[in-house]
Amino acid sequence: MNTLQIRYSTLRDAFTLFGVLFYIQMITFVLGLGSGSSLDDFDKDLEGNVVNQVCGLITLLVPLFFFIRNKVFLSKTFYRSNFFLLVFLLCVIASIGWSQDPMLSLKRFIAMLSVVFFAGFIAYNYSLEKITFMLGCAIGVAALIGLILALVMPSAAFISGGIRDGAFKGIFTEKNAGARLNAIAILLLLPMIRQRNRWALLCAFFSFIAILLAQSATGVVLIIAGTVSYSYFLTLIRLRIHRSRLAFLGCTLLYLLVCLFLYDYSAVLLELAGRDPSLTDRTMIWELLGPFVDNHFLKGYGFGAFWSSLDADEFITRWGYIGNAHSGYVETLLNGGIIQLTALTLLLAEALFKQYRAVIANQSARFRASALVIIGLFVVTNYVAYVIPNYRSAEFLVFCTLALSFKRHSVQRPFAAVTPAPRAESVSADAVAQSFRKEKHPC
Repeated sequence: MNTLQIRYSTLRDAFTLFGVLFYIQMITFVLGLGSGSSLDDFDKDLEGNVVNQVCGLITLLVPLFFFIRNKVFLSKTFYRSNFFLLVFLLCVIASIGWSQDPMLSLKRFIAMLSVVFFAGFIAYNYSLEKITFMLGCAIGVAALIGLILALVMPSAAFISGGIRDGAFKGIFTEKNAGARLNAIAILLLLPMIRQRNRWALLCAFFSFIAILLAQSATGVVLIIAGTVSYSYFLTLIRLRIHRSRLAFLGCTLLYLLVCLFLYDYSAVLLELAGRDPSLTDRTMIWELLGPFVDNHFLKGYGFGAFWSSLDADEFITRWGYIGNAHSGYVETLLNGGIIQLTALTLLLAEALFKQYRAVIANQSARFRASALVIIGLFVVTNYVAYVIPNYRSAEFLVFCTLALSFKRHSVQRPFAAVTPAPRAESVSADAVAQSFRKEKHPC
């Protein structure tokens, strides 16, 4: 009698697909079609969603079992390579102790930990080439589904009423978040687009159309800034300037000086991009939140606890409930004060330095340059949007996947009923795009 044998790589890829679909909100969107809720935004935010909780626990427990099985936590390299990410997580855990709503802070920390563990699972099992292709195409397919939805169910795909009337949001609950994610997808696929890969071109096209329909100036600016920055670093790589640390450092400093020059003319650039100087009232929101930040400047209110605290009532009375400060840095100050903000700054610096060092070492330099640019854009967009550490944001998943690193070694099979996987092989961009073949070595 023939027995059904399941390869480890099949289970791995299936779980990865499930997690990616969950974090880009595909599963939540499909299950939410046609369902209504009597809860307002405040109640929904505090109570959460049962489906999200279950899926979040799955993406936490499966990678946890995997890491324990493969003795990841016993590796000194793991702690050295991800030191500041672990420091940041410890700061979040510490904030639960003084949180004004400890249970809520604990729940949200677990949700954030689910994103980090799932991102680690991806980074451990796949090469950077495969990761960028997989995430970019997944987001592009999500954009395609949103475009199809716009044809068959326009009321669900477009915003009705308000100043954003008629803007496309697709499967996402917020049109700006969807536009930013589609822009990141295009930047992830840039190395493949350069090679005229058809799948990358097609998925990037869907994402670009979604950005245009969303009427998102932020999305367009991200694409332009990311493409120009990637082209600059790619030119340095073609000229082999990255082989010389001193020359590459000088060119990078020149690039940063140009960015600072453009920042001095930010008001003019905002006007050209069609954005008002208040960044759609964000500066007013930050001004109203200023006294609350000052009152708990050192330690904050506890992770995610401000919006359920008594102090938030004053803000909600004047402005209404918005759920976050529309800035990752301001939200971090509310969550954990200057302690947590310092840890976040070090985490972002560590993530940039990892990719920068990999470019110098010529380790998949073209893909590492793309990752370097994307993380740099996260640092900027986190100023005007709650991206890091937003456990509800697929951008945070992309960031964690690019930020985490593991020592290269063979992945052991944690499942008994699996057959031997094929031998390790070097993965080129074309091979990844054509067949998305199984591999053993992690990123």
